[in-house]
Amino acid sequence: MAESSSASLLSAKSDAEVEEMLDRMLTRLALCDDSKLEPLLAKLLPLCISSLSSQSLAVRNKVCSGVVLEILSHVNKRVKLQPQIGLPLSDLWKLYFDSGAVPIIRNFCIVYIEMAFQRVNAKEKEDLAPDLLVNISKLSLQHQEIILRIVVKVIGECHSGQIGEEIAAKYKKVNNSQDRGLFIEFCLHTILYQRVSQSGGVPPGLSETQVNRVMGKQQLLSNEILPIKLGILNVIQAMELAPELIYPLYIAASVDCEEPVIKRGEELLKKKANGVNLDDLNLLNRLFLLFNGSVGVEHVDPESRVSPGSPALKAKLMSIFCREWYHIKVEAIGDGIYCVETRKYGYNMGLAYDMTLAQAKIDQLKLMGPVILSGIMKSLDNYPSSEADASAREVKTYAFQSIGLLAQRMPHLFRPRQNCIDSSNNHIGRRSIRSRVDDAVKYKLREGRNAKEAW
Repeated sequence: MAESSSASLLSAKSDAEVEEMLDRMLTRLALCDDSKLEPLLAKLLPLCISSLSSQSLAVRNKVCSGVVLEILSHVNKRVKLQPQIGLPLSDLWKLYFDSGAVPIIRNFCIVYIEMAFQRVNAKEKEDLAPDLLVNISKLSLQHQEIILRIVVKVIGECHSGQIGEEIAAKYKKVNNSQDRGLFIEFCLHTILYQRVSQSGGVPPGLSETQVNRVMGKQQLLSNEILPIKLGILNVIQAMELAPELIYPLYIAASVDCEEPVIKRGEELLKKKANGVNLDDLNLLNRLFLLFNGSVGVEHVDPESRVSPGSPALKAKLMSIFCREWYHIKVEAIGDGIYCVETRKYGYNMGLAYDMTLAQAKIDQLKLMGPVILSGIMKSLDNYPSSEADASAREVKTYAFQSIGLLAQRMPHLFRPRQNCIDSSNNHIGRRSIRSRVDDAVKYKLREGRNAKEAW
């Protein structure tokens, strides 16, 4: 272990010898040619960082006097502009992750680990990347973000086409639920990520905080995003996770703006998401967060407020909600149909919704019928009254069709309620939806009179 070997070397020397060694390191570094710098750094860098945690007062004074920091500063200046000079990645990682590593060591190590990954060959980086995820949940939030960005970048560079069995087996070993959950969540946010204009804003489905976690100090380049997303899909598939864990990620991929990602997402949805359990509460919460974001949630900081999903994502989720609507809060289905953002999908959504009402079992309708009716009536009251608003007319058409279906199947909901009738009458004058309104009101009046006997 790098930590153990460096610490043992320091402990074997007297304080005077360690002080002399640090001075000698600085001199050797200053006199070393660039062509010989890499092998020198392989020995010098772990040892220099280890000295930061020395228990010796004399050595700590040497550190405080600036010798160690001067060495590290010199390394930064020499290495930063010369990407061909490698750093001892494996030794730095071992030093970082040793259980006895103190915070100051980890803080310096993570800087050079991030730098080392940019210089190491593909074989070494793809071999080490899965190891970085083990016990990542035990690290500080800042270090989690850095490591996750490193891993995802490696995935884009090395696995956009395929992933080998040996590396896939290493990712499968990330079996701690917290470690795995952090990785999957970060992958989902990366799939949702899109470049935004300089005017600001965040991509649909994400918060400002999540965007910053994904991209770090600067936006991902356009030519980086596609391979990263394809690589993520390949790695997630190789991990052979439960459908409930990866279902939202595949759905998000299937409505991406890049055709290769859409195609791969659809393929994985068909192959890997069969039998997904939509009774899973955690899955439902994640799907609803994708759909609605954190709109309406109180006490959320502005930078942590998640924006609703894109219209395409909402439409995709709507089709799922309508097939499995009895598993979820039906008011969210209504929000999807009558939401301004998704009007251009109104025809498909409305059709799916009406089919759901027509085919649902009566015991399911008993539970959700009042909620559905209330949501529809509310949406009618809130929509524009302009005849020129074609999308509003289309949505209202499906609203009244839904009312008619509810009246047929659940007459007890329409025991004479004047406010319900009045709301319908307010819309009868618009010729474009007259037939739907006529049908709905007819059903309400007829079934309302006989509701008691029918029920």
